[in-house]
Amino acid sequence: MGKTILCPYCFETFDNTEVMVQCDNYATRTVDGKPQEICARETNTLFNEHWDTQVMSKHVFNPSIGWLDKIRGYKPKACQCDMCGATTSRFVCPHCNNWLPTEMIEKGSEIISVIGGPASGKSNYIVTLIHQLQKYGYKLQLGQILPQLVGRNKAEYTRNLYEKAKDSIFKEHIPVAKTATTEHPIPWIFRLESHATKKAVYLVFYDTAGESFKDPEEIRRNAKYLEKSRAVIVLLDTLSVPHIQRILERKNIVNQDHATQFSETMDALNNFATDNTQLYKRPFAFVMSKFDSVIQNQEDLEFDVSPFKHDSSFIQTGKLSLREIGESSESIKSYLERWDEGQLSFDIVNKWGDNACFFGVSALGTMTNENLQINISDDQQVKPFRVMDPLVWVLHKLGGFGIPVEE
Repeated sequence: MGKTILCPYCFETFDNTEVMVQCDNYATRTVDGKPQEICARETNTLFNEHWDTQVMSKHVFNPSIGWLDKIRGYKPKACQCDMCGATTSRFVCPHCNNWLPTEMIEKGSEIISVIGGPASGKSNYIVTLIHQLQKYGYKLQLGQILPQLVGRNKAEYTRNLYEKAKDSIFKEHIPVAKTATTEHPIPWIFRLESHATKKAVYLVFYDTAGESFKDPEEIRRNAKYLEKSRAVIVLLDTLSVPHIQRILERKNIVNQDHATQFSETMDALNNFATDNTQLYKRPFAFVMSKFDSVIQNQEDLEFDVSPFKHDSSFIQTGKLSLREIGESSESIKSYLERWDEGQLSFDIVNKWGDNACFFGVSALGTMTNENLQINISDDQQVKPFRVMDPLVWVLHKLGGFGIPVEE
């Protein structure tokens, strides 16, 4: 039996025996005194339609897959290009011809999507999440989370994008720059496997501008992956909650990112979910980013931060505390209800029920200064706060990852 693959580029599904292969022979020979690639490039209509471009790509062909492979399960292996004979292991989606990880083709793909409203801190969040998982994932029987080495070119490989952004935050103390608006966002693809059960999941983050999630029409056009994802992590800017915004502005703390109002982004998502009721059956983690602004101004905001007095307890105990997660979520929901955001929380709780949970996280551990740099001294370290909680809760809800739980 073949494995069903969900492409993280076009979000079409296909059986892994339908996968295609692309030649990656860039060797040249001299013809009339000029270098010429041995395997000539050609027009790739599927690839060009996906990216809305007109480039010449390497030859794409069907691998030789026998009937035994289809019965026993296809294990992709290097094969010869039917044009030049060179060996290649570059497997591509049959619908959009984008390069996919070999292990995804062999074992299938379950995808968790990370999305966010305008200026919600998505890029900083995903980078610090991966960084913390690499440090502490083993505490919960999670293996190394691996940024994938796929993309249109080296500049777009997830591993290269991640390493550059990680150095910016943790070495240079500079947040990741706000993403420019584009109709064709590039996915960051990470693979995470359980040591305990060997079950794996792909974390897919579309490096898309938050404006793509500003209204229902944009969501329908740009967030097709919501319909196909097994779970969704939604980043929301704490500083865009009206009450918090007003109080902090009195202290001359201004949201320099100019985020769209919290309620606007959530209304758009709620409207989309109403038209796609299957979403209510999937875990949705609603993540309040930049939560350090609340912790540092708790008295002015009249926010009880007792559930947020320490970082994720599983870093010390090796067990996910559902009580801690529940108390933190309830604290945020109650606060929203108290300050005229009650209908929003009410809608989410009723639609998603136990499949929805609120989280307060800080990717940078502190606010940025007037120069938009992380507000710590050169000899201090960036200390993300609870950035792993949403993903760990999602994995627990999905099941099969062997997450140790403390009731």
